[in-house]
Amino acid sequence: MEKSKISWSFWFSVGFGYFTFGAITNVAGAIVPKIRETYSVSASLSIVLAAVFFIAYGLTSLPWGFFMTEQGKKKALIYSTLVTILGVLMFASIPGFVMNMLAMFLCGVGVTGIQVVLNPLVNDISDSAKYSRNLTICMVLMGAGSYMAPQLVTLIKSLSLPWTFSYWVFSVLGLIMLAGIASQKFPKAETQEKALENEQDAKTEKKEENLVLQLITKEPLIYLYALGIFLYVGVEVGIANSIGFYLEDKFEVSKLMGETAEAVKNTAVSNYWGALLLGRLISSAYLDKISNRLAIKVHSVLALVFIAIAVTAKDVNTVLWALPAVAFCISIMFPTIYSLTTNNFEDKYSDPISSVLCTAIIGGAFIGPLIAKVAEATQGTAAVPSWDTGFIIAFVCYAYLFIVSLLPAQKKGITHDAEHQTDIDEIENELVHK
Repeated sequence: MEKSKISWSFWFSVGFGYFTFGAITNVAGAIVPKIRETYSVSASLSIVLAAVFFIAYGLTSLPWGFFMTEQGKKKALIYSTLVTILGVLMFASIPGFVMNMLAMFLCGVGVTGIQVVLNPLVNDISDSAKYSRNLTICMVLMGAGSYMAPQLVTLIKSLSLPWTFSYWVFSVLGLIMLAGIASQKFPKAETQEKALENEQDAKTEKKEENLVLQLITKEPLIYLYALGIFLYVGVEVGIANSIGFYLEDKFEVSKLMGETAEAVKNTAVSNYWGALLLGRLISSAYLDKISNRLAIKVHSVLALVFIAIAVTAKDVNTVLWALPAVAFCISIMFPTIYSLTTNNFEDKYSDPISSVLCTAIIGGAFIGPLIAKVAEATQGTAAVPSWDTGFIIAFVCYAYLFIVSLLPAQKKGITHDAEHQTDIDEIENELVHK
């Protein structure tokens, strides 16, 4: 199938897939307060339930990649969508904290597979000159799903439906996605090119294994860069999942705003993800004009300033703009740290670096629960978690991101000017799917 002949329905199916997995992934910030209320568990346990989503990512991204290579993108996308549908149906229909956690894990397994397939699929169906633009559009659709999901929880409450009903909606979205994908004729890989790749892989397999071993045993500097990805992903998700608790426990928005309190909390989560998306779109206009190190320095310092404003705020309105401002500032970290890491090691380590940094995404499963644990451990006599203290963890994470910009290069003769920057869209795609 020629790229110029890709049908609008194929593009719709791909775009709808991005929207769907964005919604399922980032609804957590709106539902973790409901989990605490429904099952009478601590805030940290509620966030742990959401965090298992990222444990699934860390455990299954490589297996999905192997499956896609062996069975093809269409089959991998169908199976991963089926797993996602199973997870959301299970969450919607079977109550209980443990069952919800298992369902969340299944959602994570399925969404991981969807992500593993979709970005390279966009490359397959895009002209080379339009790939970055098309991937950006798809990421915007994912952001739209992230923004919509917390608002959906608010709408469901206004209809006097249980909060778990949002997962019935996700089931419908998953079924629409499945029908769209299953009905498409996927472009075939060029046989000759595939044969050449297989031959090359067979010749270099041992060499690549040795390079991975060399990287993780002889280049300890890689762990400092990987820690940057671990902390970035962790604090991004951790803040989002703590917003509802923060507004409720510190400012008592339910007493302050009555029936509108939940809508305010869910909108705050939506605005956080919306600011993250807006930051990525706006930063794409200038990231190619400054060095990675400078970008990380400036954005991490601004994130530190805004998180300090949030935790010292005396009124809720300040927090409602300060936390989205934090998201806006950290939006560039994911691809920029990867680009910095790749450019600071020898070229032969490019693929092994991707594998190491991809594994570090599992940080999304740890920082959020840690923030909540610290908040609970420092609560006062009123037995209300001290989220201001918990957010010190976020402050430490942003401070470390600044340190990442100061890490030395492994290879000599590195220049850090904008001319040596790697395309931001290609970086993000490569990290998620290698």
